[in-house]
Amino acid sequence: MSFLAFLFVSTPSDAEDWLYFIENNEGDKFYIDVDSIQQLSPQQLRLKQKIEPWNSPDVLSLGSDLEIDCDGRRIRSLSDTTFFKDGKAITSNEKNQFHTVTVHDLEESLMELVCSLKKTAP
Repeated sequence: MSFLAFLFVSTPSDAEDWLYFIENNEGDKFYIDVDSIQQLSPQQLRLKQKIEPWNSPDVLSLGSDLEIDCDGRRIRSLSDTTFFKDGKAITSNEKNQFHTVTVHDLEESLMELVCSLKKTAP
């Protein structure tokens, strides 16, 4: 998957503090909620991510609660919610297994951003 943009622009949405950070070749926009970042251990973080699909007739956005292992370069989803344009939402609370992130994954940009924010936090 290729990347078109890597921007740091804060956009207001609901009560979260969504930070737009990348757009893929399909035009899907990716955000993280900066205020949701929690340090679980010295190298593990939890945060919320939102994806706005560019051209979906039914889906408004996809939300995920993620856990990131910065040292192990691993990530997993703790829950996923699909928000539909008609106001409905479907949530899956199934914890997925950690998977290793490589430089070819879109999640690599997310990991680099979030792990670098952790290093600069007090």
